[in-house]
Amino acid sequence: MDMATLTGAQMVSTGQRHAGLYTSSAAWEAKMMRAGVASGDLLFPLVYAPEFHKALFASTVSDGKNLMSKTNDAGSSCAAYFIEANLPEKYVDEGGSYVHVDLAGPAFQADWGTGYGVALLAQVLKYDA
Repeated sequence: MDMATLTGAQMVSTGQRHAGLYTSSAAWEAKMMRAGVASGDLLFPLVYAPEFHKALFASTVSDGKNLMSKTNDAGSSCAAYFIEANLPEKYVDEGGSYVHVDLAGPAFQADWGTGYGVALLAQVLKYDA
């Protein structure tokens, strides 16, 4: 699981109060949604289709291209795929679960951080205790 703000594109989809949720696991999606409601750190599952982004990352001179030059192509989903693409080889293919919380919107208010995600993670840990 990771929580990050990579592009700011998440705010286009879910605004400043909800983080975007990307995962390869229906069970993790349900757990994260429950934890969000229980903790008050709200999030919303977004379309995650990495198979559409793989070809866009291909490069002959580097590990991957900068996809943000194409601003109308699911930038937040592209950022989630960027993180997944850097997991150990075959991790997801062999049954590993992946969760990315894009918290660009709820992480900041004006010029200060909100602490978004701390209560969410604490709640998720309670479920796994």
